[in-house]
Amino acid sequence: MFSKARLLTAVALGLTLAGPVSAQIESSGLGDLNPWGASLLDRGEDALPDGLWSSSSSEYLLALMERIDPQTLSPAERDLLSRALRSPSAAPEGDLGPAMQAERLRLLMALGERDAAATLADQLNEAPEEIDAAAILADARLARGGTDVVCRQMNPGADGRFWSELRAVCALAAGEMGTAELSIEIAAQEEGAEPWFANTAIAVLGGMPERPAARYGSGLEIALSDLAELEPDAESLSAARPDLAALIAMDETRPLGLRIAAAGLAARNGELGADRHRALYETLIATDGFEPENAIETAFVMLAMEPEPVVPDLVETPAAPQGPRDLRSVNEEVIEPVETEEVDADPLEPEDVHQITLVEEQAMALAEALRQTSADAGAFKATSRLFEADLETLPANEDTSDQAIIFARAALAAGNDALALNWLEAADTASLSDAERFEAAYVMGHTLIIADGAEAADLRDVAMRLLETSIEPSQQAATWRLFSAWAGFDLTVPAEARAALAQSELDNRRIGPGTLAAIKAAAQADASGEALLTLLTQTDGQAETLSGADLTTLIQVLRDMNAGAEAQSIVLDTAGLW
Repeated sequence: MFSKARLLTAVALGLTLAGPVSAQIESSGLGDLNPWGASLLDRGEDALPDGLWSSSSSEYLLALMERIDPQTLSPAERDLLSRALRSPSAAPEGDLGPAMQAERLRLLMALGERDAAATLADQLNEAPEEIDAAAILADARLARGGTDVVCRQMNPGADGRFWSELRAVCALAAGEMGTAELSIEIAAQEEGAEPWFANTAIAVLGGMPERPAARYGSGLEIALSDLAELEPDAESLSAARPDLAALIAMDETRPLGLRIAAAGLAARNGELGADRHRALYETLIATDGFEPENAIETAFVMLAMEPEPVVPDLVETPAAPQGPRDLRSVNEEVIEPVETEEVDADPLEPEDVHQITLVEEQAMALAEALRQTSADAGAFKATSRLFEADLETLPANEDTSDQAIIFARAALAAGNDALALNWLEAADTASLSDAERFEAAYVMGHTLIIADGAEAADLRDVAMRLLETSIEPSQQAATWRLFSAWAGFDLTVPAEARAALAQSELDNRRIGPGTLAAIKAAAQADASGEALLTLLTQTDGQAETLSGADLTTLIQVLRDMNAGAEAQSIVLDTAGLW
């Protein structure tokens, strides 16, 4: 019989058992590979140039790596740094390779690239102690429901909090209560141990009905939550990693409400595709007795509706005669006309009252769902991808023209430039205010950045509309930044726009002239990694505060190193469109 008092005492004491990290699960056999030359990219991702790290001073690169804090970077900047760190490259010169790999691992872990970090750590002769590749891989398997496999392959003598807690979970899963009791006590003494784990494990061990709420912050937490049959609460997903949220969203054994909430978290962080996200909502609205509870659910309900079939007016005709007829009498019959009673129009309803159509209702519901998520860039982009198919099927006409601009923004957020242009053409420009005309032109100007073959005439038309409608200082600053971005992407900046740039008075942050010269020189010397890291130390998650000239330089440097897509993302994400 286990001793609850003894376990709770151990939790309270919080003693630390420290020990070296050893090989806990059998090696993958990749240790003989060159950790610089091996690709950590996902299928379909393009690598950055091969000389990413080899054309620079190791000391300088290491200093740049140590300076970067991924938590301060924007999503687009994080994606760019991640692709650089996961790209294969020639090894840097000098004897600082191990230190650089340690920083590379730290950055990958901070970016949430746990699988890539585990693969890299497994290839290093001496991985940093804080990076346990075997624990990362085992935790990923736990999240996918592989508790049995992980428990079979685990080294029973492995040290550290993760392995202590895993041994407790494995013992509970196997029904080995004596071993579980001791394992829970040891796990509770590990550095960083949290009461949730011990409390949950004790509840399972003692068959207690009162149990904590589920947690999904790691594969181990998911495994114990499932083993203990814990119910989620409003906080259960708050600490969940987006990759784990995607796994929860696709697990058909879990409650649909939890899956949809997890899908929202995963989609906001690019871990779940729009098709799978959408399928969950389609399942939800098809549920018996379903009633929408938020704008997104309401939009799905409205968009699923179909117009009622039009029934033609029927004119009453005489009943057909029954039985045999004397054909000689047919010509002698006179068919009396059917009298119809005229119905007067409702005197209380004016003749010019607009009758709202189903398409208008659908457009308003969809626009509301988009507006309610527009305060959060990740949420707006996820919602835009969620409804991209509807934006393509809704008719762009007078019934939907009032929502055309926000629909264009959503199409742009989904990366669909053709669809964005289609909605911009549907906007009723004659009825727009100056602010709305500016917004429409501003969206158009950014759409042309990602559109293929932007025509000089289109750029000039947009530039003239922006110059005419940019009245507020914030609008003028945004216009000048857009013109600077055009220059960075080698688009034809019209003469009027160039003149406006020359006279602009942007009070924005400038990169130091020496640093800017170093960035350009590194790019010209094919030292792509050095140029990139130096740029990120300057943007620091606030690329929107850079001057137009520095923004142009940033775009050109990124395009030269095969990171044009990331340059587009940085510009769009800092444009204030979402």
